[in-house]
Amino acid sequence: MEGITPFQDKTVVDVGSGAGRLARWCARQGARAVGIEYFARPLAQSKARPPTAGVTYIQAPGELLPLGRDFADVVIFAFSLHHIPKPFMPKALSEAQRILKPKSLLVVLEPLAEGSTFEMLRLIEDETEMRRHAYEALYQAEHVGLTPVAEKFFAIEHHYADDKKMAQSFIDVDSRREEKLKTLRKEFRERFYELGVLSDDSYMFETRIRLDVLRNVK
Repeated sequence: MEGITPFQDKTVVDVGSGAGRLARWCARQGARAVGIEYFARPLAQSKARPPTAGVTYIQAPGELLPLGRDFADVVIFAFSLHHIPKPFMPKALSEAQRILKPKSLLVVLEPLAEGSTFEMLRLIEDETEMRRHAYEALYQAEHVGLTPVAEKFFAIEHHYADDKKMAQSFIDVDSRREEKLKTLRKEFRERFYELGVLSDDSYMFETRIRLDVLRNVK
């Protein structure tokens, strides 16, 4: 996120904020951050942490943001747009445009359906179609008043001490995966040590990402 836009004294809305890590990071950069999260479990994790000045959390779906028009200087979807049901993705982008101030930015980070992290997740849930639908929605974003500014592809590394830590990271995103993982524990563990690259005392997995920046044309 660093280098995309300054955060000092900005109002940033993180849609699909999960456990609140990005919202807290934005606040440390000087922003007023609002984390919007639909699922109760990660929202509870956010609120259970020691309070961070400048951060508030709200439970709501991404396609129905409980914020006023021209509220935000920056809206972020970080690994969250593809979790919104396909019929509601255009509405989620329209909502982002509604709460953005004129000429302000929407930042969308979406994982690609490739790489070792994706191969692990695919054992539990194949997100290929979900991720494709998210890209298709972005291609249509100009219909809701958002015009493309920049696009970038890159990869990040995730390190896990063992297969249980990685499994928990998937559950933290969506608690419904927990039951499926119980039936796949042996296969998940074997695949973890096949695909993970040993690095010091952890195993490295790669997530390949597409970053899109769009501007509110109003």
